[in-house]
Amino acid sequence: MARRGRSLAWQLTLRIVLPQGLIMMAGFLVLGYQIHHDSVSYVEPNLVDEVQASLVPASDGGIALAPTEYLRKALNKHPDLWIVARDEAGHSYMHGTPPASLAPLIDRLPHLATSDIHGSSAPYTDTAATRLVEWKFRRVHFMVGGAATASAGGLATMVADYLTWRLLLPTVLATLIIVPIIVRRSMKSVREVARHADAIDVEKRGARLADQIVPHEIQPLVRGFNAALSRVSEGYDVRDRFLASAAHELRAPIAILRARIDAMDPSPERTRLLGDTARLWNIAEQLLDLQRFNGDAAALQRLDLVAVTSSAVADIAPLTLESGNDIEFDAPKNPVWIHGDALSLSRVIMNLVQNAMVHAEGQGTISVAVNADGHLTVSDHGGGVPPEERDRIFEPFYRTRPSSNGTGLGLHLARQVVERHSGSIDVTDAEHGGACFRVRLPLAPA
Repeated sequence: MARRGRSLAWQLTLRIVLPQGLIMMAGFLVLGYQIHHDSVSYVEPNLVDEVQASLVPASDGGIALAPTEYLRKALNKHPDLWIVARDEAGHSYMHGTPPASLAPLIDRLPHLATSDIHGSSAPYTDTAATRLVEWKFRRVHFMVGGAATASAGGLATMVADYLTWRLLLPTVLATLIIVPIIVRRSMKSVREVARHADAIDVEKRGARLADQIVPHEIQPLVRGFNAALSRVSEGYDVRDRFLASAAHELRAPIAILRARIDAMDPSPERTRLLGDTARLWNIAEQLLDLQRFNGDAAALQRLDLVAVTSSAVADIAPLTLESGNDIEFDAPKNPVWIHGDALSLSRVIMNLVQNAMVHAEGQGTISVAVNADGHLTVSDHGGGVPPEERDRIFEPFYRTRPSSNGTGLGLHLARQVVERHSGSIDVTDAEHGGACFRVRLPLAPA
């Protein structure tokens, strides 16, 4: 079994995703270094959140502070902690003493958006954070400071937490979903060409792959494949011309040989020679059939398989009886309609009967049958075909017994003709011993 190659689509996906991941990791490292190197002060986000949660509407319509447990501890820990809150209606609240340097901003507090002010030197009195509280009927802006910290690790954690959920995770998810889709869509033309190549039948000449639909980088491969198909087709053409010429040249000497054998006195030797020349004649005619028919659907006609088989059995019956075998024919009374070529199918039947004559060795009955499903069987009472050889007997020049007088071409040619009728042929055990060759042909539409 051939080893399955690696997926080009997944290789491209990994080669796109991994560099992006490395670039983002490098960016985070650079950002972390920069934060550590240029560490600035900031108000811890948890403290800002607790202040926001503690601001509540006052009973008189103003602003009040109901400290949470966390905020109470922070107020005790940081005695310089200050809080200023104002709304657009002029209500305000103040805890602690803000630095004078921030007085202009505090006066404009209702007009400030969410922002942070970072002091650059200890004790970081100018460090503050501005946020917005959305209440049911109004908005409150507040500023908190006086509890600054300059921990680089804490700031890095805060920035990383902010970027992870807002930038890194969406980017990773989008990349893992979108990149495979884009790569797969880009590989669609390659898969179409691969399916087309898999469906090509080298017996049907002129088949080519379309190189216009594939990316520019893959076009040389497609063109090379098409060139190989052209060479194969030319080789088949040379072979077919040779076989047709050889078959034409053989017809005359075979006809002369048959006439001379017919003139001999009856004897077992004459019977064997008649059988051999009949097989040679049938093979030569089948070679010409393949050239004439060549799988052309236009050459097919509506045929009654029962009539074609009956005629072929009648033609071969005298030779069968002379060889010492009996022959019987069984078929339904109604016609079995197929599309086919009468001459080539008749020679397939005669070929199978002649093959049965050789292997029956003058004993038993050769049974030919047609059923209503378009199946044709030819059975004998010979030694049968071993299971391990049932596929190989249809190969050209293969014989189950090297000492037999067959050419090894008859069954191969029979299969070629049947397959060009969109049918199949195989061999199994006959009901009473021997071999049973089964030909399946598609029925013609009513």
